[in-house]
Amino acid sequence: MSTITRSLTQWITKHQVMNDLPSRSNRVQLGLLALVIVMLTLYPFFPFVNNYWIDVGFFVGVYVLLGLSLNIVLGEVGLFNLGHAAFYAIGAYTTGILYTQLQLPIILLLPISAIVAGGVAYLITSPIIHLRGDYLCIVTIGIGEIVRITALNNPFGLTNGANGITGIGKPDFFLFALQTPTHFYYYIWIVVGLVIIGLINLQKSRVGRAWNYIREDEIAAKSNGIDVRHYKLVAFVIGTALAGVAGNIYGSKMMFISPDNFTFMESCLIFLIVLLGGLGSIPGSLLGAAIIVVFPEIFRQFASYRLLFFGAALVAMMVFRPAGILPRRREKVGLRGLGISKLPADEGTFLESVLNKFSPTSQNPEMGQASSLKADAAHYPGDNHVVLETQGITMQFGGLVAVNQFDLKIPDGKITSLIGPNGAGKTTLFNVITGIYRPNSGKVVFMGEDITNLRPHKVIAKGIARTFQNIRLFPTLTCVENVMSSPHSHTRSGSMASILRFPSQKAEERYILELAAYRLHQVGLWDFRNELAMNLPYGKQKLLEIARALASNPKLLILDEPSSGLNDRETEELMDLLTKLVEEGFTLWLIEHDMNVVMGVSDLVTVMDMGLKIAEDIPTNIYNNPRVIEAYLGKEE
Repeated sequence: MSTITRSLTQWITKHQVMNDLPSRSNRVQLGLLALVIVMLTLYPFFPFVNNYWIDVGFFVGVYVLLGLSLNIVLGEVGLFNLGHAAFYAIGAYTTGILYTQLQLPIILLLPISAIVAGGVAYLITSPIIHLRGDYLCIVTIGIGEIVRITALNNPFGLTNGANGITGIGKPDFFLFALQTPTHFYYYIWIVVGLVIIGLINLQKSRVGRAWNYIREDEIAAKSNGIDVRHYKLVAFVIGTALAGVAGNIYGSKMMFISPDNFTFMESCLIFLIVLLGGLGSIPGSLLGAAIIVVFPEIFRQFASYRLLFFGAALVAMMVFRPAGILPRRREKVGLRGLGISKLPADEGTFLESVLNKFSPTSQNPEMGQASSLKADAAHYPGDNHVVLETQGITMQFGGLVAVNQFDLKIPDGKITSLIGPNGAGKTTLFNVITGIYRPNSGKVVFMGEDITNLRPHKVIAKGIARTFQNIRLFPTLTCVENVMSSPHSHTRSGSMASILRFPSQKAEERYILELAAYRLHQVGLWDFRNELAMNLPYGKQKLLEIARALASNPKLLILDEPSSGLNDRETEELMDLLTKLVEEGFTLWLIEHDMNVVMGVSDLVTVMDMGLKIAEDIPTNIYNNPRVIEAYLGKEE
């Protein structure tokens, strides 16, 4: 097993799994990780370890695999699943039924069990994936009980009811069959090692980040190009497929399965593994599984108090360490950010090369996608270079008409402001245009194309990006991770490419990182790239949201009250930034209450009141318009 140990250690060192730490601490962490790998490899040969304790090590591996599988759904995406044992059971029963009925090799049934578990999860969760929180939790409990009761009632005589399935074979690798506890121990831990490598790659990919964006804020994720439904289903399918693999290995080891092995309590234990270890934390899943399996063995004389102990431990965790014993650490972007190799050795050199590449004045032919996304803006079918047009947009909430027959045209390459008193319907109009609301009537035409009924992640892919009136960042992610969300709609690497790190996926990751670096530098936040978004002061959070929107290279940038909460100096810096963005080729549309900003940067101003457009003109004329003054101050004034 020394060859496997060396290979894993070399892979971990090459990809800098813990690249978020300073070099000395990084070496310590890598040393500890290598020590854990060596200890796991040599464990069966320790003097005090007999077959019983080797089996305990095997079951730790099984529960690590189950914890990792649930961690994708719960830790990465934030979806409560208290029926995970159902898919563990589906994998085990798929193996047992197909082996006893058709005598298919167990090793062939390993991928089949994963596919069946993942396929059933897709069919079951597709209609309920929109549910959140308690509602989803309750439904998954029901799914777990349905699967267990179905197995108990022996449908078509396949599951043998409460007696279970016996006579399941053991894996045969043609050269040899797994027979001894030591064989099974190494088998499960090799599988766990491969799964961990794949999950680390996923965490560092656009897929893993998309899961985290959904967990943080679904609306913000949608508006930044994430197909929320798709990525939730992907997480469920991958997580349940891994549970199916665990079921196959468990069934082949025990050679017997029954409904009693897959109860609601089993789902709770898997859930507890993730909570104890830390949401999204791979080392946490290993530690959580070890606690769940080993502690009852050590304190077997207190077995009747096991649930009391776990309950008390969970309560203590929620109070004193809610993030888990080993919470996930966010990767820091520096010389080799997010595992991307071949970055310049010097951080300053890297940033300089990025600025040269993405600068609008650069003649570098390698500017690539960043420039091509904006180049099409001057070649669209439209009316006198109108980027966006609304035609009779009406949005009604019950008896309240928030937007009423609203017509608007946004000219290309200009700054258009939308103003009006509070409650006029401005943000509602923004939400209609960006796909968050569907209007009762009317059309939204963007660059000659009707986008009225497109969902938010499709709208940003067309070239419309936005910020929010109430900041919607991803608070527990770093600044650079926030900005890396917007290029998502312009990249294509999926789960398999991310797990195997295809060359095309590496190229996309480099592009996303470079574009994020450029936009962060553009708004003055490069030095804060590794800071959690929630730790920034309010003014810098506003700039971060703008940088995130800019990272999609939109043809139209919609800003909802960008100057609110800013002091005078920050407001002046914002006005300079907006002017430079227009010079770079962006078209801006903003809601704004600060008249100094409106009059200082706007080329055209539209005034809205009670859902209606009451005026539209250049800023000077709007400033002196009697109807506008009446809308703001009242007729008496």
